[in-house]
Amino acid sequence: MKKIDPLFAYFSILAVIQPARIQDIEASAQQLLSPDYAKMLVEAGHLRAAHETARERGLVIQVRRGVYFTAPKARHLVRREGLERSIDNRRLFLMKAQRRRYK
Repeated sequence: MKKIDPLFAYFSILAVIQPARIQDIEASAQQLLSPDYAKMLVEAGHLRAAHETARERGLVIQVRRGVYFTAPKARHLVRREGLERSIDNRRLFLMKAQRRRYK
């Protein structure tokens, strides 16, 4: 299996669950990536490093204290890979699951 760049993994997860905190991104990593790779990214601190890089480069927008959203100039990082449909489907199923939980 080809390993992906931690910054790409960070934005892939954020694109599905945004707006999110870094803790939410780490918690959702195992659902959206392979469990072994997600565990390695979290334990080694690669997702937090990617978060800091994204903040420094202005690739995320802070909407509340500690809660971030993908900046317009960063959307192309995950959308260019042909993942638009997969991201949109995952967001749709996540919203449906949340609705069922809140009823």
